[in-house]
Amino acid sequence: MDNALRIVPPGIVPPAKPLGRLAFISRFVRNPLTVVPKAAYEEDIVASLRGRRPIVWVTSPALVRTILLDERDKFQKLSQIRLLSPLLGKGILTSEGADWKWQRQAAAPMFRQQDLMTFVPTFVRTTEALIARWRAAPKDSVHGIERDMTGVTFDVISATLLPSDDQAVAPAVERATGRFQRSGSWGQLYAFAGLPKWFPQPGRRSQLSAVRTLRGSVLALLREKRASGETRDDLLHRLMAARDPETGQSMNDEQLVDNLLTFYLAGHETTAKALTWTLYLLARSPRWAAALEEEIERVTGGGPVAAGHIDRLGLVQQVIKESMRIYPPVPLMSRQAVVDTELGGHPVRIGTSLIMPIYAIHRHRKRWEDPDAFDPERFAPEREAKIPRYQYMPFGAGPRICIGNAFAMIEATAMLATMLRHARFALVEGYEPEPIARVTLLPRGGMPLKVSLRP
Repeated sequence: MDNALRIVPPGIVPPAKPLGRLAFISRFVRNPLTVVPKAAYEEDIVASLRGRRPIVWVTSPALVRTILLDERDKFQKLSQIRLLSPLLGKGILTSEGADWKWQRQAAAPMFRQQDLMTFVPTFVRTTEALIARWRAAPKDSVHGIERDMTGVTFDVISATLLPSDDQAVAPAVERATGRFQRSGSWGQLYAFAGLPKWFPQPGRRSQLSAVRTLRGSVLALLREKRASGETRDDLLHRLMAARDPETGQSMNDEQLVDNLLTFYLAGHETTAKALTWTLYLLARSPRWAAALEEEIERVTGGGPVAAGHIDRLGLVQQVIKESMRIYPPVPLMSRQAVVDTELGGHPVRIGTSLIMPIYAIHRHRKRWEDPDAFDPERFAPEREAKIPRYQYMPFGAGPRICIGNAFAMIEATAMLATMLRHARFALVEGYEPEPIARVTLLPRGGMPLKVSLRP
């Protein structure tokens, strides 16, 4: 890459050495990414905290594959389940074994590629509604892009997979999600440390209130759907009709709420964060913004984005992929050893937390050229084909890979291309976002950008 064009966006400065227990707790609560040691960006496997519940950082693609695929029965999602199960119950994200398998099978038909392309007009129409709101603001206004992306992707989910006429659901979910995430780092810390669930936790009361609000809102949506008698072929209808192949049982209301909340939150939060960081990177790189504008004009002929355009918007997708490398929507993934075993020649005791810091894996010094630089060329087709599968994981990997990954890429491509047809984005002077892990990767303090609309 030409050094004159090289862009290095802000990131985390890792500690040179593994932290002591008190420093680890203090930094983890503020931002879990700040405890990932420098060695995790350079080595394959790094022991961190020792004791009754050791923590080990794993960044080797081969070892990640061992954990997530080859020997997955030895490693389970115990801390993630503990963190998220108060909100998501035993849904597709927080269940294991046969419970997970049949729920995934029930939802999978909604995510066939040919069916997903039929949603493109909705992606475009929803984005154009956001652009209309931007046009109604004073010229060249500064907008809270993270908030806008959260709202517009929620509108997409509500209009495609989980339709509802209830206008109160979106703001209720947004407010409650924010409250849940604000105390999320304490929940992660307690889960990794194996502290008993009764142990006092800062923010627990607010978190439980958020859970009640979220689950109550979605239960109301479910009852509205059932009372309407509508049989539209959407995800909610398919989940209501699903049967466990072993028992023949359908999902009760609690299980339906578990899965609806999973798709509401996972289905829009991750895409919202991917778009937020992508727009920030384009605001920092006028050269790439111009290249995308030229491709979009050439592919669409100046008209709205359509399903037939998605696969031809190659540069748009390269930029989204590189954005998710630098700022992965879900920056940390973990498993716990449920038996005594070994990993890469290292003994692993039962109860050990194995953390796969996707943020560090995506910036690993030995596996990526100039890893901190924004360079969408690394996802040109011939170069992307050489990237090992477990080295780039914006949607996870293995059997538990995000079921909606194709949906998210088509959605992000259509929405980003639509925004760039109408708007340019510029940095706000003096603002540098700090990436902070709160289940998803947030910019601390939001993402203010100046939005300039074309006539």
